[in-house]
Amino acid sequence: MLKSELILPRLKKRRDSISPLALPSDYHYLNIATQLMQLVKAYVGRSRGELADALRAYEGDSLDYRIIRGLANVLEKRCIFGNEQLVNPMELRAVLFNLGPVTVKGDLLTTTTRAQAVAETAANFNITIEEVEQALFADLMEERILLGIGEILTPLDLINRYNMEVARGLLYWAREVDIIVRDGYKDLFKYIKLFKLMHTVYPIPQHGYNIILHGPISPFVKSTIRYGLQFAKFLPALLLCQSWRMDAEVQPPNTTSSLHYTLDDSTSLRTHFKASGLFDSKLEADFSAEFEAKYGGAKRKWTLAREDELIVLGDTVMIPDFSLTHDKDGRRALIEIIGFWHPQYLQRKLKKIRQAKRGNLILLVYESANIAEGVFEEISAGEVLTFTKKPVLKEVLAAVERCAV
Repeated sequence: MLKSELILPRLKKRRDSISPLALPSDYHYLNIATQLMQLVKAYVGRSRGELADALRAYEGDSLDYRIIRGLANVLEKRCIFGNEQLVNPMELRAVLFNLGPVTVKGDLLTTTTRAQAVAETAANFNITIEEVEQALFADLMEERILLGIGEILTPLDLINRYNMEVARGLLYWAREVDIIVRDGYKDLFKYIKLFKLMHTVYPIPQHGYNIILHGPISPFVKSTIRYGLQFAKFLPALLLCQSWRMDAEVQPPNTTSSLHYTLDDSTSLRTHFKASGLFDSKLEADFSAEFEAKYGGAKRKWTLAREDELIVLGDTVMIPDFSLTHDKDGRRALIEIIGFWHPQYLQRKLKKIRQAKRGNLILLVYESANIAEGVFEEISAGEVLTFTKKPVLKEVLAAVERCAV
């Protein structure tokens, strides 16, 4: 995450709207990105403090100093720093300083020189004098050694990531984020939960949902960017969806009123978050493949879709594994496959099914899931089918015909 002083100069205001200025991937900035990457690679094996000095020297009196600092910051976050500490630096300092006061050369008041104290300490710890010097302040941030660049980036990747950091940084000052989304629900809510964002979900016409991420109520929290940091961290998750639009209410420093910050799926921004796999288990993948093989193509009567509907349950949601939609009359049924689960997850699943109260929700329960007989039937408003190795599609479709609405 970039500091606010590196973000504010990259914002453009127009009437009641504000937007980040994307850094172009032209020859000039690609050249800067390339040189920064080469500089960082040249300092592998040297201290973080030495790297910081080199970056400041590269920046010099350039008019692009804020951009250079931003690019360097993005690059540095991908670096791996560490130290192989032979001894605990704090213990080493305590022993060494207890031998003081010392001087460079002995005098009438002090008889121990620095060299003697270091030599005595080295002997106590059974290490060399050079290793004492290296370990003495090895726990300080600037003394940590650059071990390598963890994530391989091209100069274009570096510019793209910098643009993302500026774009998400504008959300530091967000009060509320209004999102329209039509797919990618599983990943989206995974990150909403991860970043502990307060939210409200509303279904919208023509398939999709309006998700409002709420800012803090407390005036004290509103006066900081602490909660806005969570909005900013979340933004790359939105780009995992294919169809979406965001309208955030933001008020950066030195503005007298709120401004609109809008983004949609046409943006050139690229997410660095990893999308989940299409299926959570082989059981789900096999169910989908078998359904398409037997009931897809020209003989299709029902269309199978993966996780395309939310069941809103107060402050959380349930995302059934599949939906089946009738090709002619539009009736729909939802399917949840319950296979191997650990007890805590299963308890949450049971609670959500009880809250859902959906008559068109069909549960396919693996009979060896270590669940007492009749538990799902008792809490479910829909149908419950059990299976031994895999769900029987003929039975599933019969249940769909009975309960689809």
